[in-house]
Amino acid sequence: MSSPIHPELYTPIRFWSSANSGAYSVFQEWPKAAGYSHSTLSSYSCAVRLAISQLNKPYWQISDADLDHVRAIIARNYSSKATQQLYYKGLLKWAEWLDARQGKPKPERQTNWAYFLAGLPDEVSQAVRDYVRHAQRNWGAEQKRDRTDNRLCTLTQCLRWAVKHWAIAKVTDLTPEVWFAYVDARLEDGINPKTLNRELHALQGWLRVMKEQDIPICDRMLKVKWFKSGRDLPKDVPLAQLKRVAAEIEQDAVHPWQGVRRCGVMDRAWWRLMLMSGLRVGEVRRLRQADLDLPNQRLRIVQSKGLKDQIVFLSTETVSAIEAYLPLRGPVLDDHLFVYRHRPLTPTYCAERLRTYGKRCGVQIRPHKLRHSCATLLLNAGAPELTVQALLGHKNIDTTLGYARLYDRTVAADYYRAMTGIEHNLQTTPTTAPTLPPAQMVALVDALSDGTLNDQQREFVHILRSSLEQLAEQGDRATVAADGLLS
Repeated sequence: MSSPIHPELYTPIRFWSSANSGAYSVFQEWPKAAGYSHSTLSSYSCAVRLAISQLNKPYWQISDADLDHVRAIIARNYSSKATQQLYYKGLLKWAEWLDARQGKPKPERQTNWAYFLAGLPDEVSQAVRDYVRHAQRNWGAEQKRDRTDNRLCTLTQCLRWAVKHWAIAKVTDLTPEVWFAYVDARLEDGINPKTLNRELHALQGWLRVMKEQDIPICDRMLKVKWFKSGRDLPKDVPLAQLKRVAAEIEQDAVHPWQGVRRCGVMDRAWWRLMLMSGLRVGEVRRLRQADLDLPNQRLRIVQSKGLKDQIVFLSTETVSAIEAYLPLRGPVLDDHLFVYRHRPLTPTYCAERLRTYGKRCGVQIRPHKLRHSCATLLLNAGAPELTVQALLGHKNIDTTLGYARLYDRTVAADYYRAMTGIEHNLQTTPTTAPTLPPAQMVALVDALSDGTLNDQQREFVHILRSSLEQLAEQGDRATVAADGLLS
């Protein structure tokens, strides 16, 4: 859209004040640095020119009411819905830029307490509010909104049902009989028992806090048992699929279009942070430039899960990916490392991008699976379990082992290595070289080709190499002796 449809609505730029014309020029570079397309930039520029022309006031005095007035002008003069929507988006981007220039923080969305507490008696409602505020003390500022909504959703699901079907009026009315009636109803609806376990966990946590505060509860609720469930298999991503997704990301990182290329370069950086350093989505989103220590190949995670600070190590490829992204980062409102359209990444950005890459190469992948894959790859590469536990920031070693799995060929190679030593010790006649059954050789070759040898396997390879050198020396001596006889 190179020219406006209604030129009478526009004042030529040469008649603007120098402040407004300068602000307009700076604004045009702002979305351009974020990777917006040329056509989008053109449409946004037309909307801003219309606003400045119609309002005829210094840009720093433009208010939300002024922009509403411009929106009304657009609605009256442009019949095309597509044009209206583009201009409205341009005004939103202009308002965002104005807020950034004036240092105004983006307004935070508020929790819809009325929805979650709808129908609950006053005593129960107040107890829920007090409990959530108590829990918020252990959450970081950027986590508070999402975790508040998640906690309320899980906690009040049963309470709202109980109020409707059992007419509970106070906290002590919540008994095991109410809970099991709720369970039966939910199971009939096809709800997974693991979901009910999460809800029971939330309810019992709420009740324990109230009991600690001497608020009367039904103590029998704390004795209700969870549903038994088998342990889930680790949700890591096979190596072949990881390579396919990485290839798709790399394809975008070298794309000729600036916007696609910028996203690809940024995606490559956070992809490697998750896969090679085990970062969570929230940790990636909260990273600041000040947290990086690229010369020493590490970064600091501030207030990670459980409000713990943690040092994370970076691979050489991860450092290179971050260094390639930094020049493309562009102007932003704060110090967040990863930004999209001038704002920190949304909670769903990484998942949506992985879904896009996965569709292109036929792989179903979610961000947290990369953390599982990091643990699996480290363990199968020979990293000790306690080291992996420290790298991932797990409190218990069982959590670490639950994140990862040993490849079958790694288990096979470990078995054959151990069995070689056992058979060697059982032999009455000492031998200088280990026996190498075909199955053992296959397992060892698989481990070598994938780079998943552990310390014990490396020791076995060293012994094997020494034995082969001895055999070679014996062969050389035999050849020399044979040559002597023939001569």
